[in-house]
Amino acid sequence: MPRMWWTTFAKRSNGYFGYQDVLDSDGKRTGTISWVRFMVKRVSKILNAHDVDEIKYHWVKLNAVTRWHASNNRTDILLFDHPRFALLNRDSILRDINPRELGDPFWAYPSMVEEVAQLHDVTIWETRNLLRDFELRRAFYRFNYKYLHEIPRHMTHVNEMVYVTESILTSIQKHHAHFLATTDKVDAPRMSFLNIQSRLDSLHNMVTNLRHRAESNNARIQNEMALTYNDAARIDSSAMRAISLIGLLFLPAAFVAAIFSTSFFNFDAPTGVWRLSSHFWMYWAVAVPLTVVTVVSWFFGPVIMDRVMPQWRRWVE
Repeated sequence: MPRMWWTTFAKRSNGYFGYQDVLDSDGKRTGTISWVRFMVKRVSKILNAHDVDEIKYHWVKLNAVTRWHASNNRTDILLFDHPRFALLNRDSILRDINPRELGDPFWAYPSMVEEVAQLHDVTIWETRNLLRDFELRRAFYRFNYKYLHEIPRHMTHVNEMVYVTESILTSIQKHHAHFLATTDKVDAPRMSFLNIQSRLDSLHNMVTNLRHRAESNNARIQNEMALTYNDAARIDSSAMRAISLIGLLFLPAAFVAAIFSTSFFNFDAPTGVWRLSSHFWMYWAVAVPLTVVTVVSWFFGPVIMDRVMPQWRRWVE
């Protein structure tokens, strides 16, 4: 077993495939050893103790090591990590054994990849069901931002694992092509060996299509998030408009009261005489130009500053 397989780096990896030939003293291939790691994330929605929707998840992992002996076409296969999924792969491998393919060290991989691809299909539909439930009950989840955040979080992991599986399958195909290309002419690849390559190609196509479906789900949840945030912004905008309307109702009266409270007006309570200063024109002489300057600065101030002092935005941003 390769040394890297035992490292923490490999144990923390989200997936990989490795292959090497076993050579004798003359440099002739006497066997091969290969190792692979797959991971799939399962998700489901449950009601917690407070009758609130909650997303649960668990990881399904498969570690496999194969050792092929060229002398008698014997293959030793070790399956690790997830007991139930390992047993499922064992049964699938035993079911698909073809004696004519045992001379190819990659004969077990189509069965393993098929089980992983089927599990990816299940988990992609699981995330799709979460998304569809959110779409159908949009009003119910309207302000449940935590739940909305959980869906894309898990969906990101699901999509990542599909990408990784596709990358692993590409590596398996490349090394299988290497094995076929380096096989002695006497043991030239038979049609049964090429059938293994064909099955790997077919599975690659299926995994690629699963990736497209996962990307579609991701685009849908992004649309839902954008719609939810836009609704929240619209509600906030409506609230601000209501506040502005209230301010507008009081503004004229406040403006009039402010004018009459200035020193330009004088009310003598005992006599009841109301007097207006002859210098009242000074109020308008100052207020009107100042108002015009304020409005012009609001609309054209940034443009003027860009021309006069191009670096000013760095100081205020």
